[in-house]
Amino acid sequence: MKIRPHNDYVLSGIVLLAAALVLLAVATLTDRGDMSSATLFLLGVACFLAGVFMLSFSRSDPLDTEVASLLPVAGMLNVCRICADLGVRGDAWFIPPSGDEKALREFIPVQGLEIPDAFPDFSFLTDPASPGILLAPSASPLIEYLERKGGLVVPSGEPGLLHGIREICEDVLELAEEVVIEREGETLVMSVKGYRLYPGCLSIAAQSPKCCTMHPCGICSLVACLLARGLSVPWHLEHVRIEEARRGLVVVYRSVTGPAPRGEGPDSSG
Repeated sequence: MKIRPHNDYVLSGIVLLAAALVLLAVATLTDRGDMSSATLFLLGVACFLAGVFMLSFSRSDPLDTEVASLLPVAGMLNVCRICADLGVRGDAWFIPPSGDEKALREFIPVQGLEIPDAFPDFSFLTDPASPGILLAPSASPLIEYLERKGGLVVPSGEPGLLHGIREICEDVLELAEEVVIEREGETLVMSVKGYRLYPGCLSIAAQSPKCCTMHPCGICSLVACLLARGLSVPWHLEHVRIEEARRGLVVVYRSVTGPAPRGEGPDSSG
């Protein structure tokens, strides 16, 4: 496989300048002084101006989204494989910050849907009622970047939050052509069409569909983090379905009722 390294705008500009040089040279050397020479001269000037324009407004090519989507695949699969080897079978919960904490957390229970009342500063939680693994969500650095560089303020009301999520995914980050989130009873259902990082999702799902709910990545993790932060309750992914025809996803999110889990005082930095 060979990937073309050239910038199309720069290459086009160089070709136009070369064509201008040839046309002007022919018009000058022949020096016929007729309509043909005038036409060649005008074409040469036009090619020169077009070439300068292309070079002036060219920029480096963006990273191919298919390539970008494949970068985190191995890391996500490795985390899920380690969890499975440790006997962890649950689906991820996204835990909102509490008190003075600012960091979002992701808790993967050993089984079932139980989550602890408190989270110590350890990756492996051995509470007999709800043992599991505590991680940083894969979308957490992106949210911190948006807050630091883009002034992101997450709405606290559900209607405003859902509108904001759609705006972030479609307009700000341009992750997908269309993102629709609707409430269906006690769940929120997200439908994604034209997902630009779809090849990575397909690669992970092909290895193990369970990874999509155990340790979500990409837009699934981003939306879960925003829901947890905005509504201040834990959320988890109940179901993820890949839709190849639309190059998209259907994701079902469910929350818990009552106050969010808390930390364990000054010794907990989670």
